[in-house]
Amino acid sequence: MEWFWDELAKNHRDIADMELSLPSFKILKSDPMIVIISGLSGSGKDSVINALRNNSKLNFHFVVTCNTRKQRDDEIDGVHYHFISREKFLDMIRKNEMIEYSPVYNDYKGVPKFEIEKGIAKGQDMILRLDPQGMKKVKQVYPNAVTIFIVPPDPETWLERLIKRGSDTDEDLRVRIETAREEIKSIPEFDYIVVNDQLDKAVEDVLTILRAEHQRTTRIKVEHN
Repeated sequence: MEWFWDELAKNHRDIADMELSLPSFKILKSDPMIVIISGLSGSGKDSVINALRNNSKLNFHFVVTCNTRKQRDDEIDGVHYHFISREKFLDMIRKNEMIEYSPVYNDYKGVPKFEIEKGIAKGQDMILRLDPQGMKKVKQVYPNAVTIFIVPPDPETWLERLIKRGSDTDEDLRVRIETAREEIKSIPEFDYIVVNDQLDKAVEDVLTILRAEHQRTTRIKVEHN
């Protein structure tokens, strides 16, 4: 700090002659955040998450959930899911190694604690893709988690996207519409809503939210005397 006092004496003599005691503080990096992204089926939440994943400039830990169903040919264990046996899954439940889980037909899916611990150890923000029910369960364990709900710009655009996918039967569409009616009611329980009209803008909106969240006084630490 000697250079500082020399510069002060040179350019600000009146101040330099005073007995100054500068405030002592240090800004510390904020802790990694848990970020939960949810949204209606067909809202484009997977496209948003994939865009974040494929951006080499970003540094996220994408939480891989556990699943007991059979692995599909186009899926990679440890990337799309951790594919484990039903017995192993139930054993993890008994050992309290699952943050949240739910039955899906005759199988189970859930968020393992070791994935969150992995993200914290690496100092990376963690991104989870969960439905509203899963979000509520994780929030109970990690109340500071940031929750974002992705929606299409309007119902007509949403239905058009679902139909264009061409992967749903009429019965599938009926179920998705009924599910969406219920999920829409959960929006007030989320911290943020992002309208996915244009993918690039939706991704930037998510990043803007995360940048702002890192500046919260409840997250960033300041050491001072």
